Amino acid sequence: MKKTVVIYCSKTGFSEKYARWLAEELGCCAVPYGERRGLKLAAFETVILIGGLYAGNMAGLGWLKKQLPHLAGKRIAAVAVGCAPVDTPSLPESMVKLFGGTPEIRGFYCQGGLAYDRMSPVHRMMMAALRASLRGKPENAAMLEGISRSFDGTRRGNLAEVIAWAKSER
Repeated sequence: MKKTVVIYCSKTGFSEKYARWLAEELGCCAVPYGERRGLKLAAFETVILIGGLYAGNMAGLGWLKKQLPHLAGKRIAAVAVGCAPVDTPSLPESMVKLFGGTPEIRGFYCQGGLAYDRMSPVHRMMMAALRASLRGKPENAAMLEGISRSFDGTRRGNLAEVIAWAKSER
């Protein structure tokens, strides 16, 4: 793999798991988001950010967008990791909101999971409020069921499209 780096921003471990799998597959390194300042991004041909989705925003994406002027001519991708299944009807619209304004960034989505035991108290409270807002509404039953307990939806195979993109020529 030509000079590639995978940077990950992970609060509960799902993005980190994907980053490590991707780095293993591509023969490159996976760098925690907190260590990104030590990287010379200009030295890489391909930069891939993996981060969790929180209330429609991807962790680290704002930072990556700020780097775009310094990454001209590079291959850039961002992998949003969320708890929703890939066949969620609203997912395509969410991805357009995340990546639609930045054609320089190739956006991807992978299902992660929920790990209530690894969430901060604030995030657990936010999830409790979300669950409460969904209760009693039949149209939200599937979503409520999906976020009612911890689960791990990560699968190596979910990275197939990202791997194909990373290994392809321009």
